[in-house]
Amino acid sequence: MAQEDLTKISTVELEKKAKMMKLAIITISVSMIIMTISGIILSIKKGFSAMTITAIAFFPLVIIFSSQLKKINEELKSRVS
Repeated sequence: MAQEDLTKISTVELEKKAKMMKLAIITISVSMIIMTISGIILSIKKGFSAMTITAIAFFPLVIIFSSQLKKINEELKSRVS
């Protein structure tokens, strides 16, 4: 996936991207928490299953989206200065 040059994107578009990234991070994080809780409950009741480790698979997405959000916020701050 090619990286976009944030300096060429308008401030309004950057604000929209930041808002969308923040929403995506929150949604994935909440989903991971729910999957972790349900995985623990399933492990207690029925033993180990794939559901137990499913939440771990989504953790890299949170890291990637967080780093992209940080870059967008840095660009927005540099434009304000």
